[in-house]
Amino acid sequence: MAKVMGNRIQVYRKQYNMRQQTLADQLGINRTYLSKLENYVHNPSPELMIRLCEVFECDLGDMFTVEHK
Repeated sequence: MAKVMGNRIQVYRKQYNMRQQTLADQLGINRTYLSKLENYVHNPSPELMIRLCEVFECDLGDMFTVEHK
């Protein structure tokens, strides 16, 4: 789960043209923690997952979707 979630966070962040610091500030977390989420070190809490969906205007299920090229 961490790999898919981390990848989706990074993809959405780049689609929104956001820096890690900007997203971390919006989420109320440290930039280094966000980096660890994106690099599959940690899984976000359920509350953080909901905040991510609010920022990216997506459904929770979208955070678990793997895009195929």
